[in-house]
Amino acid sequence: MENEICKSSEGKLLKHLGNLRKMMVDNHELENLSEFVLHDVCHGPCFSINKAAYFINNPDFKILKGVAGYDKKELHISDSWNNQKQFISLMQNSLFNQKVRHRLEQNFIKGEISEQYLVRKLADHLEIENPAYHVWNLKHANHGLLIYESHREQADHIKSHLHDSLYYLSFCPVF
Repeated sequence: MENEICKSSEGKLLKHLGNLRKMMVDNHELENLSEFVLHDVCHGPCFSINKAAYFINNPDFKILKGVAGYDKKELHISDSWNNQKQFISLMQNSLFNQKVRHRLEQNFIKGEISEQYLVRKLADHLEIENPAYHVWNLKHANHGLLIYESHREQADHIKSHLHDSLYYLSFCPVF
């Protein structure tokens, strides 16, 4: 029975992520596309992330720049893609999103102690409880960093698909 539930939730998740690709292409002109994608990933089925912060680490310029922040408590909208003006307004007024977007730090070296130190520092500053994070490669030798509130009871397929879904953010413009 439990295996059937996992398969069902994984199927819903994969269908949702497949639809996300379509929404990204259909709305590629949005300047804040990364906010839409982050909301969709966090709010979507199975992930149910309460709080997440997306950063870009640029080793060439030695900076880490906040790109988008998601706080479920501040965003009372389920379908951001079909309510774009409302969603954009909510994100502009989101204190958490502003806190993330205005964050500028010295970069970290991927896989080194500076990465772990910076994640702990940012998680404390952003008041992210039980923080977990993923780092992935972006274009031009940059790295994406997502710090989020983790749920200890997440199934393995959710953890795996969450990391894979973050690559969608790699295709979003950064402003």
